[in-house]
Amino acid sequence: MRFVLAFAVLAVVVLPGAALGDNPTLTGVVGLNDGFNISLNDASGKKVSRIPPGTYTIVVEDHSSIHNFHLASNSDATVDFRTDLDFVGTQTFTVTFRNHTVYAYACEPHWQTMNGSFLVTDTPEAPPPPPPPPPPPPVRKLAASVSAAGSVHLSRSSVPAGRVRVTVTDRSRTANFHLAGKGVNKRTGMKFRGATSWSLRLAAGTYRYGTDGRPLTGKLRVK
Repeated sequence: MRFVLAFAVLAVVVLPGAALGDNPTLTGVVGLNDGFNISLNDASGKKVSRIPPGTYTIVVEDHSSIHNFHLASNSDATVDFRTDLDFVGTQTFTVTFRNHTVYAYACEPHWQTMNGSFLVTDTPEAPPPPPPPPPPPPVRKLAASVSAAGSVHLSRSSVPAGRVRVTVTDRSRTANFHLAGKGVNKRTGMKFRGATSWSLRLAAGTYRYGTDGRPLTGKLRVK
């Protein structure tokens, strides 16, 4: 018993010494409000996911007698510490993390749900990829038709400005489809019969359509 007490006193004297103050500090938190929560945070309070190698001071805040904090690594047997299950309070540990090694922590009775891990490496983290370019604006579709009798029809009377695909179905031997306006002057042949499509870019304003040989009385408003 005297030996155990003497060792405990020695540990208290050595661990909080001046050397520990030079180490980066990480804070382990477990069982806050007896909840099933566990984390290891840096000085800013951010959960640790990647840190450089070196010697660290780990301050464990154990808030619950039904949880504990255990930190270890399958690749580094020199790091393996825990708080007791019935302990509530703060304990300090000093550990040296090796480069290129993964360490994990958990509550031992509830390790399936209360756990975390982090990578120790001096390799700079790759910057995130740039965001993808915005998708191109949608291509609006318009259907134009010329009946056998020469009647001209357009499926919409207005569209937003931008790209459009106009599909023309022409059944007339004596009429055609003609669309004219800012930057556009497209038509089918007078003797053409069949289907064709045009990829156009329409600007804000009014476009007129109809058949050649008559006034273009149809109106397409572009907003």
